[in-house]
Amino acid sequence: MGDFRSARAGIAEAWRDFRWLEYRPFLWMMLAELLFLFLASNLTTPWGMAGAGWILRTVGEPAVHYPASFLYLVSAFARVESVLFALAGSFLIPLSLARIQAPMIGIPPKGPETVRRAWRAYPVTLAGYILNVALLIAWEYLLGVGPRRWIAASLPAGLNGELLIWGLGMLVAFAIAAVFLYVPIRAVEGSKFGDALWGGIREGLGAFGPTLFLVLVFAWPAMLLLAPLQIAPRLIVSRVRPELTAILLSLVAVANSFVNYFIFAAASRLHWLMRDPKP
Repeated sequence: MGDFRSARAGIAEAWRDFRWLEYRPFLWMMLAELLFLFLASNLTTPWGMAGAGWILRTVGEPAVHYPASFLYLVSAFARVESVLFALAGSFLIPLSLARIQAPMIGIPPKGPETVRRAWRAYPVTLAGYILNVALLIAWEYLLGVGPRRWIAASLPAGLNGELLIWGLGMLVAFAIAAVFLYVPIRAVEGSKFGDALWGGIREGLGAFGPTLFLVLVFAWPAMLLLAPLQIAPRLIVSRVRPELTAILLSLVAVANSFVNYFIFAAASRLHWLMRDPKP
């Protein structure tokens, strides 16, 4: 129970001590995602097609034609988000963490030392993210050949089965993310590549329950926004309004930027409390 108390303390401190300087790296990634969604919503213009059309074509040729473009937009957005977090996030997330950790170790949150610590963490953060994504892809495959078939066979076709499958998929995805959460945190502290990667994974497994708890505490608003996009995208495009897909994805991008910041901020504090427990 001690680790859960530490997790609650980390959550409270992260919420109370929110600072724009620490959050700003997540803001840059959010703005890039919003720019893509804006361009993808204006494919009838030359700049919209030039800016987002080639990305949508990676999903399929129908993805650049209205209204099918909005049906494929969820998949294209996921690809953009994944590449953005891998290439830019592997620096920006450690930069945010370095600023979060600065008061804990007594250094200024700005300056060359903070940037140096973020760049030093780039390779191991990228490696951890790639492993995370690889496990997610494996889980999606297993979900399709296993639980999805069992649930479809045991429940009548309809929304309840889709909700159950989606909820199970999201829960395991968050569980996988929780295991890798401490990799960039340890990397920013100065741990060597192997210790940051494998030590971070061991720490994630050792503090799995409290870490998953803090992830779920912050993640639920974004989950609520994402649910209709992943469960019933065709219904939104065909029965409501195609452009609603872009609006909901924009809200997801905004929510996720704050969710990810608060998760890493709380995990940094939990890591600190577990390493130096108070008597």
